[in-house]
Amino acid sequence: MKRFDAQACIKRLGLEDGGSVQKAVDQSILDVCEPYTPKDLSSGADGGGLIRSAIMHTVIGSGEIVWRTPYAHYVYEGKVYVDPITHAAGFMTEDGWRSRKNVSKIPTDRNLNYQGAPKRGAHWITRAMQDGGIKTVEDTARKAVKK
Repeated sequence: MKRFDAQACIKRLGLEDGGSVQKAVDQSILDVCEPYTPKDLSSGADGGGLIRSAIMHTVIGSGEIVWRTPYAHYVYEGKVYVDPITHAAGFMTEDGWRSRKNVSKIPTDRNLNYQGAPKRGAHWITRAMQDGGIKTVEDTARKAVKK
């Protein structure tokens, strides 16, 4: 009598770590979040720096989606962050906006304004998932298992 091999079954269905289902889910999350991710004109004319950072820093199949820019956290939180000494968000130079080096900024009560708002803005992952993204990701996972 043949024994059931759970690990072989998991692999055959694509459910192993880094498997086809996880890859499909990761890509689906990136796709669902893109229309909600803020544009940032400081990253170039198209404003897609945050979006590109997720594409570049996410390892599809890892189960971890990463937005990695120096400003990703405060853009996600949606609050203006300021230098604790100068109480300024930054200062203008010939090369654009800058901040003092090696200074951790603190949040204020002031909200950021987003290009493409109200869809693009703070807490884009949560809002994308609440706006139908969970169903989309779940449907993607189901389809990937059936392949």
